[in-house]
Formats: sequence, structure tokens, C-alpha cells
Amino acid sequence: MLKKINSGLVALVLGFGLIITQSAFTASTFGTLYHYKTDNGLIQDESSWETVSTAPSFSCSEEDILPCTIEVTGSLSSYLQSNPTAEKVMASPEIRSTRD
Repeated sequence: MLKKINSGLVALVLGFGLIITQSAFTASTFGTLYHYKTDNGLIQDESSWETVSTAPSFSCSEEDILPCTIEVTGSLSSYLQSNPTAEKVMASPEIRSTRD
């Protein structure tokens, strides 16, 4: 009976240890949030984006389908060079919200 309890306790400790070690070494996905300004032009221009600390609480609805908020872990210029069109931004995993 005592051997069954010890085996269960060891399995439980190992399970928690595995969860803790795997959680501790995962990469952070927190990047910088950028909001696309409605009155600016081209998506690939850095000046068309503004840094925001949280996702905007205002509506992103417009007549065209455009990105609204993105979360970039590297530099904005590198991201925009890799995603120079609205279609590429919309298809990227960095997109957080869109105008629809």
C-alpha cells in the first residue's frame, strides 16, 4: 500500500516539475503594439503607425479591410520590409486586429 502511494507521489512531483520547467523556458511573445493611423497613407511607411501601450479601445471599423493593430517583437522597419502590403500584414501572425 505504501509503495503505491510513493509511486503516485513521485509521478505527481515529476509531472509538476515537467510543467514548471517547460513553462519557465518558453520564449516571451510580448512585443510592441502599433496602431495604423486612419489619416495616414501607405502601410509600409513607419510614419503611418503609432506605438500604443494597450490594444486601442476605439473602433477600427472603416470601409476598407486594413490592419488596425499589430504586435511586433523586432523593429517595425524590419517587419514592414518583410510585409510591405496590406495583404501581407493581414496574413502575418503579428496582426492583432483589423478594420472591417
